[in-house]
Amino acid sequence: MAKLLLMEDDAHFASVLTEVLLEQGHSVQSCASATEAFSLISENRFDLLITDIIVRQDNRSVPDGGISLISRLRGALSWNLEPWMKEMPIIAISGAIHNQGMSDLLKITRDLGADMTLSKPTDTKDLLDAINLLLRKSK
Repeated sequence: MAKLLLMEDDAHFASVLTEVLLEQGHSVQSCASATEAFSLISENRFDLLITDIIVRQDNRSVPDGGISLISRLRGALSWNLEPWMKEMPIIAISGAIHNQGMSDLLKITRDLGADMTLSKPTDTKDLLDAINLLLRKSK
């Protein structure tokens, strides 16, 4: 099926998602930060990116999350990227939208260039439907 990159800082959630995606026949690589994700993207061609929006280290949000990654792939600095990198479908997910002051996070992420957004907890069927839809569109 497809080669997917999963950027998720919650190791348990990443493991569960990876298992679900592998059961669907996808190849999955995972990492925990935007820096790691961009390095993997620079070395491998992926069909789709699933990225957590807010990354936490030591119980603090850090700027090395999905917003940084999406901005790098879709923003002003993307001119020096391979065309497939700029066009790779992106699904952004976050549970932070349930926190005070974060309700617009998914909209902001779409404005930055995410193709689809989902809130955590993420329903597996919704995620698989989003992946299938974006993969069909990108062919």
